[in-house]
Amino acid sequence: MELRPAAAADAASLHDVFTSAIGELYGRHGFAAPAVPRPVFELLQEHVRATGTSVVADAGGDRIAGFASAWSRGDDWFLASLFVAPAAQGHGLGSALLDAVWGDGFARRRTITDAIQPVSNALYGRRGLVPVTPILDFAGEPRRGGPLLEAGSGDPAAIDAAAYGFDRAPDHALWERAAPRTLWRQAGEPVAYSYRLGSTIGPLAGIDPEAAAAALDSELRRAEEPVRVRIPGSCRCLAAVALAHRLRLSPTPGLLLLSEGVQPPDALAIAGYALF
Repeated sequence: MELRPAAAADAASLHDVFTSAIGELYGRHGFAAPAVPRPVFELLQEHVRATGTSVVADAGGDRIAGFASAWSRGDDWFLASLFVAPAAQGHGLGSALLDAVWGDGFARRRTITDAIQPVSNALYGRRGLVPVTPILDFAGEPRRGGPLLEAGSGDPAAIDAAAYGFDRAPDHALWERAAPRTLWRQAGEPVAYSYRLGSTIGPLAGIDPEAAAAALDSELRRAEEPVRVRIPGSCRCLAAVALAHRLRLSPTPGLLLLSEGVQPPDALAIAGYALF
């Protein structure tokens, strides 16, 4: 088994590994596995490969047994993905892949995993990444009404600094390829932003919990179809808005894992498990 940098030509094989691994995991627990269309998956992997590190376990003969990817923004590191094909699990390959993308010198580390995955969560916990809050997956048809905030456009840098604590400019470049960004203003000042691609809201971030909650309420009020939004449980103001709109919770939450000293977020809804 050879660990090597991922290449663009590996994209289809990585999607196959992801689909088989996530399908086996969810099927084992009696749940339907999340379906990520190949074009979406490949776009995310391309972005992480361009702005971070991506490694595959090459089993020879055009066979990929697993892969891992991580991105960093300054001193902040995020594990975007780690999947091992079911037939290759249980032999230490996941740990070797994690070593390959771990890197040195990062002050803060994060990742998001499935709550129903005890093996991976224990692996990350031994590296100091421990679960601190669930990722709540809400869906449903929200109540219609006029938005609470004024919608516009502008630079999200100050909002990112407040909500995330690190620069997200490379990720905005990706998100804007898929959907327009709304910059929400209150009394003329930018206080939050949001993206909505089809029925999915996120990422969404605010300068404080109240601003983020008002932005989510505004997005939900103008929605013309059922929506989906994923909110860290530590963002209580946003979860309260989703519940007030009578959105329903998925039975398979995620987990946000943080290294020591990293504070859980309180003013955002995530883009997805790979990009936070």
